Amino acid sequence: MLNWVLAIVIGVVVGGAGAVWLGRRYASARWMAPVLAIAGTLIAAGFGSALGHGGYGWRKASLQVVLALVGVVAAALLSRRSDQAKQPVNRVG
Repeated sequence: MLNWVLAIVIGVVVGGAGAVWLGRRYASARWMAPVLAIAGTLIAAGFGSALGHGGYGWRKASLQVVLALVGVVAAALLSRRSDQAKQPVNRVG
């Protein structure tokens, strides 16, 4: 139970920081970064439980932080891609 609660807390903290950092440039990253970060930490918590690591240690915490950061990077890439798609194309010729 503690594993899942801490996963959500880590995801909210990392995702919130990513949303503040990315929100200046990409509007859609404000909601996407925390959602993907929480999803990443929950996936990491599931991996940790499936691999049978007992208790909550630095391995699970570091895996959760890494996958939360992967979620923030994915939000940045997706937001950048969607913002580029919304810009008009200037055609020469």
